[in-house]
Amino acid sequence: MSTTIEYVRFDTEDPAALTAHREQLVELLRERYGDGFRGAHLARFDDGTVLDFIVWSSAAVAERAAREMPTDPRAQGFFSRIGTVHEMRHAQVLHTA
Repeated sequence: MSTTIEYVRFDTEDPAALTAHREQLVELLRERYGDGFRGAHLARFDDGTVLDFIVWSSAAVAERAAREMPTDPRAQGFFSRIGTVHEMRHAQVLHTA
């Protein structure tokens, strides 16, 4: 089975509020996608933009989540704090060490 990463870089007005809603989002991802959701990292760059890095079991699961999650009412605490999205991409993992 392949692994897919999702990379989203965006602005936020309130990193603390975004982070406060992160665990609820992660729980929702685990509930909805089960083993298809493998993990996530949230980080801030020196320029203040935020990176959401999510690991999925496949491109199909990643694409499904990208369509479904932004409109899920239970995820709005997190998504409502996202400003301008600078980049969003999916990539297949070729090697993991």
